[in-house]
Amino acid sequence: MSKTYNVSRKAAAKKLWVSTRTIDRYIKNGKLSYKKIANKVIVAQEEVDLLSKEFASLRQEPKSEIVSSTSTKSKSKSLATKNDTSLDALDEKIDKFFLVFKEKDKMIEEKNKVIFMLQQRVGELETKIQHMIALPDYNKEKQAAMIEKEKLESKLTEIQWWLKSEKLKNIIYLGLSLLFIFIAILFMTQG
Repeated sequence: MSKTYNVSRKAAAKKLWVSTRTIDRYIKNGKLSYKKIANKVIVAQEEVDLLSKEFASLRQEPKSEIVSSTSTKSKSKSLATKNDTSLDALDEKIDKFFLVFKEKDKMIEEKNKVIFMLQQRVGELETKIQHMIALPDYNKEKQAAMIEKEKLESKLTEIQWWLKSEKLKNIIYLGLSLLFIFIAILFMTQG
């Protein structure tokens, strides 16, 4: 019997009321066969229909019969207590299931908090790394800064020496000017 491959993963998931990840697991486990066409996974129509029927039979509510007999009251009482105990056991199992589900939900919530904190820490570390300078780059920059400092210090000493020489020249010119003024005043007073 040849299979018809014409159902996408999404359509199969919708028909079976499951997620596409579940469809992927069914494919991996061999519950569904598939073909890849243009990088798209297509599953067999017959297998999806068969699984849908199986799921529908599992989803059906259990049928219970109510026995009412006036002639045998003891039978009806024993059946009623039997049904009550089976319903109680089912209720207990459902309660246990929901407790387990709540515990798992809390565990997932705690793990999500840890993941969130770790993501924040990674972000902080990435920011620090972006602002950090690599050691070789730092050494190069430090060396360049030291060379620039030495150049500036040599320029500063040159400028200081030039200022001292200019001050000395100015003092000499001032002294000579005062001397000429004094000589001029002397000649004017004598002559």
